[in-house]
Amino acid sequence: MPRAERLSASNEPDRDGTDGHGVPALPANTDATWRLLKEVETDPTVSQRALALRLGVSLGAVNQLLRRLVRQRWLRRVPAPGQRVRYVISAEGAAAHERMAREHLESALAHYAAIRDRVRRRLEACAAQPHDRDQSFPAVVLYGVGDMARIAFACAAELGVELVGFVDEDSGDSFLGLPVHAPSALTPMTLAGRSFDWLLVASLADQEMIRGRLADVGFPLDRVSWL
Repeated sequence: MPRAERLSASNEPDRDGTDGHGVPALPANTDATWRLLKEVETDPTVSQRALALRLGVSLGAVNQLLRRLVRQRWLRRVPAPGQRVRYVISAEGAAAHERMAREHLESALAHYAAIRDRVRRRLEACAAQPHDRDQSFPAVVLYGVGDMARIAFACAAELGVELVGFVDEDSGDSFLGLPVHAPSALTPMTLAGRSFDWLLVASLADQEMIRGRLADVGFPLDRVSWL
C-alpha cells in the first residue's frame, strides 16, 4: 500500500460552498479530490476503506474529504441497504470533476511536450556528431522500454534516425516492432552483431544501475546520451 498522505485542511470554502465569488471552491489537495470523485463516479457503492486503498491516503483523510465535498454540495449522501451510505456526485460536483479532468489533461500534455523536446534535442545532438557510417543520420540503440522509449521512437522517425533496437533487463520480446536485447548483447558499438553509433538511455530511473551494466560490457560512455 502506498504511503498514506495527509490531506490539508486549509483553504476551506465559505459557508455557501464557494470561493467568495460565487464559484465553487476547490478543496485542498485537488489531485486527491479529482481521484476521489472519479472513483465515486465509477462505483457509487465504494466503501471509504476501499477509497483509502485506491487513493493511497488514510481512512481518516478520506472521511474528512468526503465530508468536505458534501458540505460543498459536490457529493450527496444517499441511504443504502444495511444502514450504509453511498455517495452520488451532484451537478456541481460533476462540473468541478470535468474542470479538474481538463486541468489534468492540460498538465499532462505540457509535461509530454517538455519531455518530447528534451528527447528530440538529445537525438539531434547525436545526429550532429561525426560517425563512421555512410548514412546522413547515425544509427541509435535505445536503452529502456516504456513511455520514454515510445517518445524517443516517434522522435527518431521524425528525424530520420535509424533505430537498431532496444536494450532492457526484460529482454526477449519485441517492442514497437524492434527486438529487445539483454544488456549482455551489447559490445562496444554493436548490439547483437549490428553496429551503431549512439546509445540513448531512454529512462530516468535506475541510471546508476544502467551505468554499471554498460561498464560491465565495456561500452564507451562517451557514446552514451542520457536524458
